[in-house]
Amino acid sequence: MGSAGLSTSFIIGRGQEAMAFQAGTMPLPDDGGMIRISSNENARGPGRKAMEALQHAISPRVGRGYPPDYTGELVDTIAATYGVNRNNVIVGTGSGPILEAGVRAFCTADKPLVTAAPTYGTPDGTARRINVPIKMIPVDRALSLDLDAMAAAATGGGMVFLCNPNNPTGTAHNAAAVERFVRRVKQASPGTAILIDEAYIDYVHDPAVKTAVPLTQQLPGVFVTRSFSKAHGMAGLRLGYAIGQPETVQAISRAWSLGSVNTLTAAAGMASLKDPQHIAEERAENARVRDFTLQAFKDLGYQGSDSHTNCIFLDLKRPASEFRDACRALKVQVGRDFPPFEKTHSRITLGTMDEMRQAVQVFRKVLTAKASTSSAA
Repeated sequence: MGSAGLSTSFIIGRGQEAMAFQAGTMPLPDDGGMIRISSNENARGPGRKAMEALQHAISPRVGRGYPPDYTGELVDTIAATYGVNRNNVIVGTGSGPILEAGVRAFCTADKPLVTAAPTYGTPDGTARRINVPIKMIPVDRALSLDLDAMAAAATGGGMVFLCNPNNPTGTAHNAAAVERFVRRVKQASPGTAILIDEAYIDYVHDPAVKTAVPLTQQLPGVFVTRSFSKAHGMAGLRLGYAIGQPETVQAISRAWSLGSVNTLTAAAGMASLKDPQHIAEERAENARVRDFTLQAFKDLGYQGSDSHTNCIFLDLKRPASEFRDACRALKVQVGRDFPPFEKTHSRITLGTMDEMRQAVQVFRKVLTAKASTSSAA
C-alpha cells in the first residue's frame, strides 16, 4: 500500500540533536496485497482537520507531558456538542473499555445482562469472564433487534445492551421506538441500566433514527456510548466516550479502567467533532460504496439488509467460514462468524470504492464457482 498520511515536516528539538522528519512516511506493514474488509474499520481514515490537529499537537510537550493534556478540553467539546454538562461525560481509550465497565458496574450473578444475537460482543464477552448470566435475545426476521422481547427479558436485569444501529446486521430503530423501549424497561424495572451503543450512528440514512442522548438526561441509569473508530476514522488512535447522568457515568468509571487518552488523540478528537462537514462527506461516500456493493450482490441473486453502518450482512446460503476461506485464498478478507447466522450469513465491511470493485470480482468468482459445483452435483 506504500506510504500514507501527513505531509508536513516537523522539527522536534533536543538541543544539538534536533531531528527533522516527514510525518507519515513510515511505510505500512506489507499485507501481501490482501484487501481487508473484515473489521469494520474506516477505509478513508481521519478527516483533514483531525490530521491537521495531529500535526499541530506534535511538539516536545508530547514527550514530556503525561495525559490529561487536552483531555479536559475534549470533554468540554463533547459536552458542548450535545448540550450537556461536562460531568455527564466520560472518555476512554475506545468505547470498548466503557462497554466492559458498564457490565461490571451494573450486572451481578443475580442481575443478568440482556443483549441480542447477533450484536457487538464486548458486553457478553465481559459477562462470561466475570460469570454474569446472559439473556440472549435473537434478532427478528428483518434482522432488527427485537425490542419487545428484550424489554420483556429486562425485568430484574442488571443492564440491557442495545446496539443501534446494530453490528453486524446494520439495522436501526428510529428514535420513537427506542424511547418507547427505554421507558417501558424503566417503568417495569427502574434499577436496570440501559446502554445504547451508537458507534455507527453517523452512517444512518434515515432521519427518524436519532441519538438517544436526550433520554440519558431524563432517566437515571441510561447511557449512550460513541466511538471515534468508525465515521471519524480514528480506530488506531483509540477514543470513545459515554454520556449519562453524573451518578451513572461515575459508577462506570469506578467499575473498570477506561484507559488514559493520549495528547494527540484528544487533539484529533476535538478537531473531528468540530468538523461536521467531514462526517457528512464520509456518510455520503459510505452510502455510495454500500449501494454499489449491495447492487453487485443483488445482481448475483443475494439480498443484504438495509444497512445503516459501514458493513453489510448478507444471506449467502452457505457457511460464513466457507465463503471466508474461499475469499481469503483470493486475497480478500471478510468478517468472522456471527452466531446464530454462521451457517448462512457473512458480514462484509465497506472499503474504498476501488477496494470494493476488486472485492466484488472475487465475490462473483467465489459465488459462481459454488453455484457451478452445486449444479454439476
